[in-house]
Parts: sequence; structure tokens; C-alpha cells
Amino acid sequence: MLRLDINLLWTVINLLIWFFLIKKFLFKPINGVIQKREEAISSRYAQAEKLQAEAKEEKDRCAAYQAQIEQEKEQAVLEAQEKARAEYDRILADAKEQADQIMETSKKEANLQKERIVGKAEQEIRSLILDAAVTSMRSSGSDGALYDNFLTKAGETHAKH
Repeated sequence: MLRLDINLLWTVINLLIWFFLIKKFLFKPINGVIQKREEAISSRYAQAEKLQAEAKEEKDRCAAYQAQIEQEKEQAVLEAQEKARAEYDRILADAKEQADQIMETSKKEANLQKERIVGKAEQEIRSLILDAAVTSMRSSGSDGALYDNFLTKAGETHAKH
């Protein structure tokens, strides 16, 4: 059985004093350090979350910027293609215009040469007719000889050309 004596009372008082002393001088500072560490950890965690949110924002901003750059690049390519098509059409139109001018000039030159050749032929025919008329007046001979003379001169002129 347990006896209640003064030693037991002093032991309980001694234990209570030690408990309060340990609680005040040991547990309070340790709890303070633990609390400070928890606060530091929570502040670092909050800072890490903040940095992560900022990084996400930066990533989103970069992605938007990259999308904008891609869009501008595509638009620049389309504009360059349109300019190239316009230049191609212009060059093609110029070439067609030059070809038409060359064809027109060639036709004019061909017509001029034709007119010159026809003019020369007409002059030679007139000359032959005039020679035949002059010869016919001089000789007043037979019509057969006149006709033969005309054919001879016409053949010579035709052979020259």
C-alpha cells in the first residue's frame, strides 16, 4: 500500500516545480523555434507559390507573344506571296504587251514590204505595158508579134523576182 508521508509530498512538489521550469525554459523556447520554423516554411512555401504563379504568368505571356509572332510571320508570308503574284502578273502583262507590240510591228513591216513589192510589180507591169504600147505604135505590125514580145518581157521580169 501506499503511504502518504512528507517525502511523497515533496516529491510531487519537486516534480511540479521541475515540470513548470522545464515547460517555461525548455518547451517554450523549443515551441517558439518550432513556430518560427513553421512560419519560415510557410512564408517560403507562399513565396514558392508566388514565384510559381509568376512563372506561369510569364510562360503564358511568352506563349501569347510567340503566337503573335507566328501570326505576324504568317501574315508577312501571305503579303510576300501576294506581292510576288502581283509582280508575276505585272511581268506577264508586260511580256504580253511587248509580244503584242512585236507582232504589230512585224505585221506593219510585212504590209510595208508587201506594198513595196506590189508597187514594184505595178511599176514593172506599167513599164511593160508602156513598152508594148510604144513597140506596137512603132511597128504597127501584126498583133501576134506584139503579143509574143509582151510575153517575153513579162517572163523576163517575172524571172528577176
